[in-house]
Amino acid sequence: MQCDEAGPLLLRRLEGRLEFDEGQRLERHLGQCESCRQALEGQRFVASVLSARPVAEAPSGFPRRVMASLEPDTSWLDVLNWRVWTFRLAPVAVALMLVAALGFGTTEAAEPLEFSDLVAEWVVEDVAEGLPAFSLLWQEEVTDDTLLEAVLTADPDEPF
Repeated sequence: MQCDEAGPLLLRRLEGRLEFDEGQRLERHLGQCESCRQALEGQRFVASVLSARPVAEAPSGFPRRVMASLEPDTSWLDVLNWRVWTFRLAPVAVALMLVAALGFGTTEAAEPLEFSDLVAEWVVEDVAEGLPAFSLLWQEEVTDDTLLEAVLTADPDEPF
């Protein structure tokens, strides 16, 4: 038997739930293993301490202290509580509303844009169509060599 198998048997022995054949195997192991004998003595000591003082003799205030230590701490979910933030941020919201009401005057509406003005900005001027490289793009049958030559020989200061 190995020590990891003996650990649960030690507990069952103290509880009186050990079967006969398991008890014999445990006794043979305890005869050979010092660490398991020390573990059994430690468990016997703890059991004797726990059984020596009945629950009725607990010190005064002990249950209250135990329950106070079991109360949960605030978690990160409490930070997301909207009710708490509503009360904390209410003064800030009131101050921002006052600044907005007192600090801003009336504004004038922007002049409406005409659709024709927008179209005029988007339209390509006819000047670009006169450029040789640009005119090649609109031809149906343009070879790669001709297009490459037009691009390479184009003036860099003029728009393509």
